[in-house]
Amino acid sequence: MIGLPLDVTFPRLKGIRWRYCTRWDEGPAAVLGMSMLRLGICRPDDWSGSAVDFVERGFRRFCSRNRAVEAKRVWVGDLRITDSLFELTEQERNQVEAGREGMTDHLYLVGDYEAAASIPIGATLARLETENDLLPAAFYQVLTTNLYKWMRVYDYLDAQEHAEMWMEDLNDEELEASVYRKVDLEIPACIKRHAKTLKYGRARNLLQGITPHTSAARDLVRRLLEMDAHGQSHEHAWPGRLSEGDVPGIDEWLMDAENSRPGCVITWYENDAINACFDEEAQHMGENGPCQQNVALPIHLDKPPEDLDEEVRRVFDHAGAMLRSLASAAKIVEIIRDVYDEYLREHRLESGLPVEPGAACVREE
Repeated sequence: MIGLPLDVTFPRLKGIRWRYCTRWDEGPAAVLGMSMLRLGICRPDDWSGSAVDFVERGFRRFCSRNRAVEAKRVWVGDLRITDSLFELTEQERNQVEAGREGMTDHLYLVGDYEAAASIPIGATLARLETENDLLPAAFYQVLTTNLYKWMRVYDYLDAQEHAEMWMEDLNDEELEASVYRKVDLEIPACIKRHAKTLKYGRARNLLQGITPHTSAARDLVRRLLEMDAHGQSHEHAWPGRLSEGDVPGIDEWLMDAENSRPGCVITWYENDAINACFDEEAQHMGENGPCQQNVALPIHLDKPPEDLDEEVRRVFDHAGAMLRSLASAAKIVEIIRDVYDEYLREHRLESGLPVEPGAACVREE
């Protein structure tokens, strides 16, 4: 015998917040939020009753204002504010919080990449070489110098290091058949001739003084100079620059941590030797320890308001420069990919970049 269905009702909840945070989260967020309010990053109407929400709203608007939406067309990762650089399980986090006598006096701006954006630059360099013999090397030098400020860049230099390490164990026959020997052979002559002598300062001066004949080349140079301008006076804020005063236990953690995951892979063409070396390395990244973050900037909360505001301003200046620079870089990468697609059509090759653009803005912590 089957009975009648029972009535099921759901209460209507109005004015109830969807997320609650512990006092360990709210305390540091309140101190940071007051500083962000004084600096104009947060607004009074951002307040909803939670200091964490208050900081998040200001941070999201800050990222949007600094062109995060444009940047995420290419760069796959996140930029977040967190109370720990170390990955902790829920049990470990509870143990840390239980052992604290008060709230944490440190927060960190952390940037990382979940995937490496593919930049097949060979066809673009060939076009630039028709404009000026030095232009490809100058373009490559300024592009990679800027990108290195925000991420680990995997390019032919990393592939050379990987190849040299593995070639030591190969006999002559294995070496002849391996992809490792192709790393050096595939380096374009326009890069090989000038890479060691054309340093950043000279390369930037060349880009500022040259007027390419084609509109495409002029557009690339203009956008690269714009990208580079955003990064002036900034350096790569990787965890290795932090001290024990910034992060207690950082020295021991760095000894066990692996290199950062690359934010991009610069190859000459798809499926070349650089890509092969990267694929081999990528299979084992993070196996022997946590990977370092690409960006890690501390915010010391136990400072007088004036000093705290100066530190918060410095950290957010770096974040803004990073987002604006990567937004300009995203357009450059899209142009490089378009040039490569055209090259593939001309040579009747099949296109298919191994990395698709994806979201790269703010992740809640």
